[in-house]
Amino acid sequence: MVTAATRAQLRRVTDNAGMLMLLVLSSPGMATARVVNDTRDWVIGGETYIGLPFRVKLPQDVRGQPSRTMLVVDNVGRDLSDEIEARPPGAVLMATMRMVSRARPTEVDYEFTSPLSGIKITTATVSAVLGNEDALQAPAVKVRFDPVTTPAVFGT
Repeated sequence: MVTAATRAQLRRVTDNAGMLMLLVLSSPGMATARVVNDTRDWVIGGETYIGLPFRVKLPQDVRGQPSRTMLVVDNVGRDLSDEIEARPPGAVLMATMRMVSRARPTEVDYEFTSPLSGIKITTATVSAVLGNEDALQAPAVKVRFDPVTTPAVFGT
């Protein structure tokens, strides 16, 4: 729920302050990456947020495909991709998005946390699916009891 001050700010015809989206990427074995959807860096609450444009692509309704919400961050300078690639194998990357007013950047109006999966890194962007799609599509057990794993039991 947004604060009364932010609600009043959003209802104004002319909003000189505007809103900021903050993105915090964290994972075991990785330095926490802080990104602000802006063209300049911000220091908020003693933490430096790097100004990198990012966007959230909402899911498309495509028959036969699961709905996917994508997070796409510009890969300027490759610092972000270097941090992500340095994670240990199997470490879950968590994304926390926060909406704040430029006039009151330490006051969080909205916060959303989700694991990221299907991370793809190119020279231009870092993209990932919001949600734990990797875990949801994994098999329920590591080894199944079937003719491939236990052929003698099935007489093949």
